[in-house]
Amino acid sequence: MNKFVMTISAAALALTLAGCGKAADTKAGTTDAAETPEETVVQGEIAWSDSEDAAAAAKSAGQTGDFVIPTPLPIGDYEWSAPTFMAMDKVVEAHSDGGGISCSIRKGEGVSLEDLSADLNEYKFDWTKDCDGIEVTCHGYEEGIANFLEWENEGCSYDVWCMSTGEGNLGMSDDEVYAMVTSIK
Repeated sequence: MNKFVMTISAAALALTLAGCGKAADTKAGTTDAAETPEETVVQGEIAWSDSEDAAAAAKSAGQTGDFVIPTPLPIGDYEWSAPTFMAMDKVVEAHSDGGGISCSIRKGEGVSLEDLSADLNEYKFDWTKDCDGIEVTCHGYEEGIANFLEWENEGCSYDVWCMSTGEGNLGMSDDEVYAMVTSIK
């Protein structure tokens, strides 16, 4: 079952990041845009709903805590786009682009790392890093450049994808990993 969920999750992430497979979901009788998702994206068995902001995404996902991300993202000197937010049952995601680089941040409340992550990439390097007592597993294509992070903290699971949208490997340095992990709630 976990392999099936992982496969479906991977397909959903790929389609989400590529901007494919969107289908509008019309909701009758909604009055508060901050509380109600604007659009539902159905990919396989996963239904993501677009949200106006981080608070609306957390509420739509049924999370009891806030969803906080750093703005701007502490990665490179890129001009990051304003984040877009999506939600599904107990999971929220923020996505930004920075001119040649793309970053997605996920938080799952009461969701295991295995069920949160849709990343099936094979990385050449895997290592762990302590970020103020939080053990983070880092994965990268080059030594010292993290492209995927995963960790658990206070009953929540977190993932961060940072990938080049063009040539080269644009990821996160050691200091950028620390800044990301310690600023995401």
